[in-house]
Amino acid sequence: MSQPTYEDEQMRLEAEKCMRDGRFADAVALYRTLVAAHPGEESYLLALAWACHDQGAWEEAIDCFERLLDRELGRKVFTGFGFDELVRIYKERGLHDRLVEVCRRACAAQPEDYALLGELGEACLLAAQPAEAAAAFRRMTEMEPDDAMAFCRLGNALIAAGDFTEAEAAYGRAAAIEPDTGAVFFLRLADAYLKAGETDRAETAARRCLASRPDEPLYHCTLGDILVRRGRLEEARGCYDAAVALRPEDAGAYYNRLGNALARDGRHRQALEAFRAAVAAAPDTPALYERLAAACRALGLDEQALDAELRAGANKKGPRGNPAGR
Repeated sequence: MSQPTYEDEQMRLEAEKCMRDGRFADAVALYRTLVAAHPGEESYLLALAWACHDQGAWEEAIDCFERLLDRELGRKVFTGFGFDELVRIYKERGLHDRLVEVCRRACAAQPEDYALLGELGEACLLAAQPAEAAAAFRRMTEMEPDDAMAFCRLGNALIAAGDFTEAEAAYGRAAAIEPDTGAVFFLRLADAYLKAGETDRAETAARRCLASRPDEPLYHCTLGDILVRRGRLEEARGCYDAAVALRPEDAGAYYNRLGNALARDGRHRQALEAFRAAVAAAPDTPALYERLAAACRALGLDEQALDAELRAGANKKGPRGNPAGR
């Protein structure tokens, strides 16, 4: 491999200046010349990848990172830089099938890499391929049988696959590994069921969690969120009232969370009541007035919305015009 010359170094410096000045097309042209002259110099290829990325030439950027990945996969020590960038780009752009493929390639080259298996499993979930995700996570539980989170991830994949019995068993195993924090795993199970639209199972898991730790306000809030999704609004409000009773100093935050849950479900009138309760509990918090204003506007209460927005602005300025409110 030929070594870069003085002229190459000057070209690299000019390309870097182009990048600083935002002249990405000029930088790309210079880096292409350098890569063509020195195809084995990875620093030039990496610089070209970033220049293409910043220019918005996504496919050329991806091609550069793919070439870097090919070299990484051929080494005994997996550095993973090209892999990491491809994973990030594919996730950002929603290219889930390509994400799965690059993770498969990495796992094939490094079959004992625990972290890569986790990336493959999560990629398969994003690509709606739960069976392969479950296989990856199950392999992780075999490699590290005392990793409670691996069993949680397996449980999530099994829920996505519709295998609820095995999912519960996986979460049960996680709780058995860390019995002192078992309630946390049932909370995760409830959340996974809720995301999957299995609200009945989510409620059962949340109640199981709450039964083991009735003194934890957030567990009451979680059950309340599930009950909102199930349309049992009075019960949901009761859960949040119980959370407030346990920790009154956080009443504003709890009622704000209730309001957000109700708003997401299209229950704007009930959300308005929750945001009013939040403001009453924490009247110096601008964000609560902003949420109250949004609820008012959703109901066509424009004058009340404007009043809430003015109050939000006044609280942001703080006493005597102090913008920090101190």
